[in-house]
Amino acid sequence: MSGRSATQKLDEVEDVSFADPAFLADPWTPLIRLQEEAPIFYSKNQGGWIISRYDDVRAAFADRRLSASRVEQLFRGMPPELQEQLKAVRLYTSLLVNRLDGRDLTRVRVLMLKAFDRGAIAKVEGFINEVVDEILDECERLGEFDFSSVVGAVLPTRVMRRLFDLPEEYQPLLFKLASDFTAASAAATVTPELLLQLDQSIRTMNEVFNTFIPEREKNPGDDLISGMVHARDGLNKLTNDEMLAQLHGMVVAGAETTAHTLATQLVRIVDNPALLQRLRDDPSCAFNMVTELLRYPGTVKCMTRYAAEDIEMRGQTIAKGDLMWIMHAGANIDARMFDDPFVTDIDRPNQRDFMSFGPGLHFCVGHMLARTELVAFFTRAFARFDVEILQDDFEMVPSYIFYGYKSLRVRFTPR
Repeated sequence: MSGRSATQKLDEVEDVSFADPAFLADPWTPLIRLQEEAPIFYSKNQGGWIISRYDDVRAAFADRRLSASRVEQLFRGMPPELQEQLKAVRLYTSLLVNRLDGRDLTRVRVLMLKAFDRGAIAKVEGFINEVVDEILDECERLGEFDFSSVVGAVLPTRVMRRLFDLPEEYQPLLFKLASDFTAASAAATVTPELLLQLDQSIRTMNEVFNTFIPEREKNPGDDLISGMVHARDGLNKLTNDEMLAQLHGMVVAGAETTAHTLATQLVRIVDNPALLQRLRDDPSCAFNMVTELLRYPGTVKCMTRYAAEDIEMRGQTIAKGDLMWIMHAGANIDARMFDDPFVTDIDRPNQRDFMSFGPGLHFCVGHMLARTELVAFFTRAFARFDVEILQDDFEMVPSYIFYGYKSLRVRFTPR
């Protein structure tokens, strides 16, 4: 049975394109329209089903009939001879914890959490403050600068380098892996060039990690690589390839995601004088503030799944093998769930219901690290500087996953 033979006349509903500059800048308006007209909508442009309402998004993430194993999404439309050149991409993206199902997911996630727990974050919390202060010194020296390159490209990668206990020379390589991975795996339009670049980046990063993994096996430290090498759940441990894949994933989540979030949240705070004043008057509100801003405007717009069998959802027949676009960006502004969803309310009572990090077994392992970095940066930056945004229009990153700016011109003036 084809998933295209829907009971609702979906052909009458206006389609969306995730690569459209208007959608990149404002995904919420078309998603609100879909929530009303076709909450389970087959998009011809995207070649899959768009799920936009909060309840449906939560249900989809909990539905074991939907598979997170979605490596084939990267290779759609790519010729076989190209795919033969992308063996590193196929292997290591298939082993990422957020692309596993069932027992494999549970086993790898448990082992990761043994290594990447609150204790690991606590070890770098003081270092995060030091890094923030050093970056703010550079912001003061420059005065006017591109926030994305001076702050976004530096803060999260320096923290990840410290977590891994890698020499400083590897910091640019960490950000390159994150950028290449995101450019390909999250691209609104995937190209052969992006995939080839990603394959080479993965191979280069593996050479680095494979240098340090044997060292940490013999002489473990209190770093994250040592924790991963020695993580055990009974007789279970990560294979070398599984470990490499999770290290890739941590670099991407720890660098690229946080970089986008820093920039978009900075703009929201500067544009909201009442929010800025509250942060300065009561820095303890910063955790709730960054959590609320992770809801809207947020950073992660969407994740994908494949239907592992035929499924009925709200009267629509989703066929086995159909691709599904599960929209965090729609769920987080669904007025059925959140009062005044476009208002920044840091006292919002249902923060635990946000879809910012994904629910269930695929909930982001590094969510506390990301929030710790955001809190440290904003509390220290706004205590020390008045910040101006020096542009009215923003060129958005061409990603179906991330909401973010390509660049952000700012002025930091000491208070």
